Amino acid sequence: MSGGYTGKMLNINVTTRHVTVEETDMESAREFIGAKGLGAKILFDRLPMGTNPLAPENILMFTTGPLTGTSTQTSGRGTVVTKSPQTGLYVDSHFGGIFAAEMKKAGWDVILLTGRSNTPVYLLIKDDTVAFKDASALWGKECLATHHWLQKTEGRVKTAVIGPAGEHRVAFSAITIDGHRHAGRGGTGAVMGSKNLKAIVVTGTKKIPIHDPERFRLKTKEVLQKIQENGFIPLRRKYGTPFWVKPVNDWGLLPTRNYQEGYFEQGDAINAEAMQEKIVDGSGACYNCVIACWNQSSIKSGPYKNVSLVGPEYETIALMGSNLGVGKIEDIAYLNERCNELGMDTISLGGVLGFAIEAYEKGAITNADLGGHAIGWGKTKELAELIDDIAYRRGAAGGLLAEGVRAASSRLQKGSEQYAVQVKGLEIPGYDPRGAFGMGLAYATSDRGGCHQRAWTVTAEINNPNFHRFSFEKKAHLVKKVQDERSAFFSLVLCDFAPISETDCVSMWNLASGFDHTVESYLLAGERIWNLIRLFNLRETQGSLVDTLPPRFYKDPFTKGPVNGILIPKEGFQRSVEEYYSLRGWDRSGIPTAAKLKELRLSAYGKASGVPV
Repeated sequence: MSGGYTGKMLNINVTTRHVTVEETDMESAREFIGAKGLGAKILFDRLPMGTNPLAPENILMFTTGPLTGTSTQTSGRGTVVTKSPQTGLYVDSHFGGIFAAEMKKAGWDVILLTGRSNTPVYLLIKDDTVAFKDASALWGKECLATHHWLQKTEGRVKTAVIGPAGEHRVAFSAITIDGHRHAGRGGTGAVMGSKNLKAIVVTGTKKIPIHDPERFRLKTKEVLQKIQENGFIPLRRKYGTPFWVKPVNDWGLLPTRNYQEGYFEQGDAINAEAMQEKIVDGSGACYNCVIACWNQSSIKSGPYKNVSLVGPEYETIALMGSNLGVGKIEDIAYLNERCNELGMDTISLGGVLGFAIEAYEKGAITNADLGGHAIGWGKTKELAELIDDIAYRRGAAGGLLAEGVRAASSRLQKGSEQYAVQVKGLEIPGYDPRGAFGMGLAYATSDRGGCHQRAWTVTAEINNPNFHRFSFEKKAHLVKKVQDERSAFFSLVLCDFAPISETDCVSMWNLASGFDHTVESYLLAGERIWNLIRLFNLRETQGSLVDTLPPRFYKDPFTKGPVNGILIPKEGFQRSVEEYYSLRGWDRSGIPTAAKLKELRLSAYGKASGVPV
């Protein structure tokens, strides 16, 4: 081990309170990089097939990459890897803040947790020491209050905590990092709650080893300059992710009223300019990030006056705003704050609430189910009450909706599957694929269910003359290429807002670690990671993994906006899936071929997946 990695992995059995230290497998690091990729390999190697995600045997990992905590821009990011209680598939949920950098400085590439404590606990990790602490006084507290309590009690520590939703094992509950950032997707908070683990507290004092410190310093300085010179960075810094509300609405793919439309008539009241005018107080940044895209906000008037938060982000504005018919940025901020403090993913919760309103309108959910909450589009107060019920699993609707859209629709029936907007159990984010067909292929083939971060194709489809937004031509190649590159990038692990070239990524990885990778071998590692996760998901579904889209996108056209009347052609979509499989070297069922696995040095994993390869 030369550098970039600490060389150590911390294993903690929460049941027995037994703690062991392993060496990081550097050959695996060379092949799978770190964070996303290394976490996926460990999960496949160590998790017994068919493990219930909420059983003590499930593995919950906090993982870092070889650039985490270094002088590389945006290097404060980390990843939570586990088997998702929401989808039953692999999930990696990425987070910002400072926790991951502190974890590396404490000496750990990976923190791996199994078991279940008999009583609520939190973990205090100070460099090489691990202590179990009683968390009974914290159980039931909301996320920011928990963070503040831990900092007051333990000092200037970095924290990863769950809220009431995680304690009640809500399928889309999140882990909150350093009070304001979130590992949101896939129910990582429920897995942490199932272990009776309220928080992990980390503080570190060590230096992260670097193979070639001087050349690495010069390279990261060069990358910093390139980021500062990028023309989009000032807009990103000024507005953050809400910048995208206006263009996405203008393009006609902003989720509106449970994806019934792609254009929100009150879009100007919830966009970045409205935020800046009405609620934004300042900005903030994660560890070692010059972009500084946080919006620190507070509500200045109305029934939610003085509520403060970091956010809302674009996805929250889309899913908790237009998707719910909420046309005031102050109301979206309030709903966002409730989600943050209760500890839930705003993308999934927005999808769940949109589904619930439509189900209520169509009689699949009754007023009695809702405990008297007369929910509807734009009814912020009633939606906030339902959010609380979901977090605590109160009442018939609270318990039903806490499992997510797929499970709720399966239980309700009554035709509700026609408006259940999810892929493989994960509610999709804020870009309706009827307005950019490539996003439909990206959602359908994503490794963790409906997700935009595996391949965000929107601007390429709309602005690049080589693509047509209402066509699947060339989209299979685009989606595969971006998925492989993002798999590598999210294993280093850096922020997807940072415009860093593949060449610079490889150079920094080599200078940090002492490896001798090329751009080609770096991208091959991304493809290897993608295929390994595919094998894991095939293993856990016994080969029944289906890459498809919700019925709404095939059947319900928009009635207004620039995408009026457009539907995704089901046959065209299926041909694109088949083309994608062929480009990946998979068979017609989406299973990697023996030749492809041999090329990627994954043949043993093909056999271990239990599906015919």
